[in-house]
Amino acid sequence: METITTEAASNQQGMSRRGFISGAALGTVALLGLAGCAQPNQASTQKESEPSNQSAQAPATPDNISETLECDIIVVGAGISGLAAAVQASENGNKVLVLEKGGAAGGNGAGTEGVFAVGSKLQKNLGIEIDEVDIIRTELEEAQWVTNGALWYDMVHNSAENIDWLQGNGVQFNGVVDNYGAGLYNTMHWFDNDSAVTSYIEPMQATAEQNGAEFRFSTAATSLKVDAGTVSGLYAEDGSGNVIEVNSKAVILASGGIGANPDLLVQAGMAQNQVNEMMTNCSPSVCGDGYNMAMAAGGRDFLRNAAIQGFQMVKAFGTDTTVPYNSPLNGGNGLVGNGLCVWVNQDARRFNDESLAMTFNMAANLGACLGNRESYAIFDQAILDGCELDEADKKTVEDALTNNDGTSVFTANSFEELAEHFELDAETLAETMERYNQFCAQGFDGEFGKAQPFLTAIENGPFYIARIDALVVVVDGGIMTNVRSEVLDDASKPIPGLYAVGLDGAMLWRNVYTQNMPGTAMANNINSGRNAANAAAKYIA
Repeated sequence: METITTEAASNQQGMSRRGFISGAALGTVALLGLAGCAQPNQASTQKESEPSNQSAQAPATPDNISETLECDIIVVGAGISGLAAAVQASENGNKVLVLEKGGAAGGNGAGTEGVFAVGSKLQKNLGIEIDEVDIIRTELEEAQWVTNGALWYDMVHNSAENIDWLQGNGVQFNGVVDNYGAGLYNTMHWFDNDSAVTSYIEPMQATAEQNGAEFRFSTAATSLKVDAGTVSGLYAEDGSGNVIEVNSKAVILASGGIGANPDLLVQAGMAQNQVNEMMTNCSPSVCGDGYNMAMAAGGRDFLRNAAIQGFQMVKAFGTDTTVPYNSPLNGGNGLVGNGLCVWVNQDARRFNDESLAMTFNMAANLGACLGNRESYAIFDQAILDGCELDEADKKTVEDALTNNDGTSVFTANSFEELAEHFELDAETLAETMERYNQFCAQGFDGEFGKAQPFLTAIENGPFYIARIDALVVVVDGGIMTNVRSEVLDDASKPIPGLYAVGLDGAMLWRNVYTQNMPGTAMANNINSGRNAANAAAKYIA
C-alpha cells in the first residue's frame, strides 16, 4: 500500500477493527452530555453578493504541529458515506487519507441492515418491477415539493448501479428484497446476516486499503485550512493529543451529522427542555464536527431544515441496546408508540393519531411531539400486559415505578390523580379520556381518525401516565450541498475543495424523514459519497 507522505514520525495508535450493532440504524448508546462534543463554532458571515472565494478567513495555524501529511483527498469519518467516498476516490487513483474520530470504522451505520435500490439485478431476479418516477414523485409530493427533485432523481436513478458497484467491492447481500415491513415499495436490499458490520463496513474498508487509502483512527479533524476561499486541507488531533497538519486538494466531510450534540439539536429545532430530558442512541462521536468546520469555512446552514430521526421513549425505562432494537418498552414501536396509548400534551388534550409509527412512519411519532412543551402517554394495565413483557422488562417497570420519583412514569386509580401528579388540568384530562373511550365504543376516532384496530378503551385501573421523552437516533442534514455533494456558501455557490456527504450533507428530506422508501438513507450515504469522490477527482484534475 502506498503510504501518505509524512514529515515527522507517525504517532498513530494501532487499533483493530471491531464489529458492533446496537439499534436498527446505529452504534453505541450514549447519554446526553457526551464527552467529546465540542461547542458549535460561530459561522462566518457573508453577503450573498460576495464570491465564494472571499467567504471565510483562514484559521490560525496551530503552533504545536507535530506531523505534516500530504494527500489528494481527506475523508473525515469512516462511516457508511465516508467508506463509499474512500473506495471511489481510491478507485479514481487519488491518494486518500481517512480520519476517523472513533476507534473503528462504522459510526452510525454499524447497525443498518440494507440499502434502497430500484431496477437492481436482485429485484429483477425476484420479479420486482418499480418505476423510478413513482418513487421520486411520491417523495416530492409528501414533502410538499420543497425538496430538490434533482437530488432524488440522481440517487434513485443511480441506485441499481450502486448495488452492482458495492457487490464488485465485496459487499454481501442475502438476496432478500422487501418493503421492510411497512414501506410503500419493495426497495430494501438486505445485507448478508442483516448486518452492515460484516457485509459492508469490513469489506469496504478492506477494499479502500487495497486501493491505497490510509486510515487513521482515534484522530479527530478540528479545523479546515482555507486559503483565499479555497479549502486546502485541515488540522487534526490524534488520541495522544498530537496536532497533525494535512495538506490536500479536497476535503470530504462525512462525520455523521450532529445527533449527539445538544447545542446543535436546539439549533435544529428541539426545545431546550426536550434536549435536557432526551437520550441519544447514536455514536457518541457524532458531535457536528463536519457541520462546525463547514460553517466556519463559510458554508450555508441547512440545520433548521434538517430531519430529526428519533423515537419516543419513557426515560425511567432506559434504552434498549439489543438487536434489532424492538423492546416492547422502549423499542421503535415500544409501549408509548404502539398505537394503543392516548397521547396528551401540556393542556391534557390529545394532539395526534397515536398509531402513526404503526401505520404510517416509524420515525413520525417523535416529530409529532416536538411541537409540545410536554407530552404524555396514558395507558392501563391491560395495555401494559398486552406488551408481553419478559421477566427482565417486568422488573424494569417495577423499578421504574418505585425509583423514578414520579417524574417519568406514575400509576394511580383515576385519571384525575394522574393529571394532578403532573400538574395537568384534571377536569380536561378526564374529559379527554371520556371522549376517547366513546370513540372506541363507536369504532371511529372523531378527532384524528386513528385506525379502528388501535381503538381500545382505557377504562379500568390501575392507570398509568408516562412522560414522553425523545430518543434521538440521527439527524439528516446540516450543511447545504448540491448534486455533486459540494458544500455551498450563502450565495449557493460551491466552496472550492469542500464536500459534505451522508448525514452531514443530506438534503433529500426537509424537517421530516419520510421512511416510506426503505433503505433510502443508506442509499443516499453511498450515492453522495461516490458523487463527492468523483466531483473531487474532476476538481483536482
